[in-house]
Amino acid sequence: MRGSWVFQIGSIAALLASCDKNGCGGATCPFTEPTHHAVVNGVVLDLNDHPLAGIYTSVAFAGQVYSGVGTQTNQMGQFTATARADISPGAADTVSAWVRATQANPPPAAVVTDSVRVLLRFKPRTDPPVVVETSIHLPVTP
Repeated sequence: MRGSWVFQIGSIAALLASCDKNGCGGATCPFTEPTHHAVVNGVVLDLNDHPLAGIYTSVAFAGQVYSGVGTQTNQMGQFTATARADISPGAADTVSAWVRATQANPPPAAVVTDSVRVLLRFKPRTDPPVVVETSIHLPVTP
């Protein structure tokens, strides 16, 4: 047990060492917020175009270092997911992403999921984000 604590303390020390000498806030600091953001507003519908509440949503990027935060849909099937990234000056600010919706059913039913591809344009966090609108149809019926 003691070894795992030593490992955790060592890991924390390594993370802190990656911050710049004046404290956290340097480009390599693991505790800073990403520099850019984009937002997806959407709705999740069933096969009959009825809104689905309580569906988990997320933003995924294939092979790229971006983070996506999703939420559950509200009673109207609506959701907002925010994607964040560190983008250096002169780098591409537009990326392709998958917006995923997942309905977790109690056993023995299967998990139902589907996704749509969107094009996100990241803006600096100091600017209002570019918002992409989308809809996802899950193959379920009420």
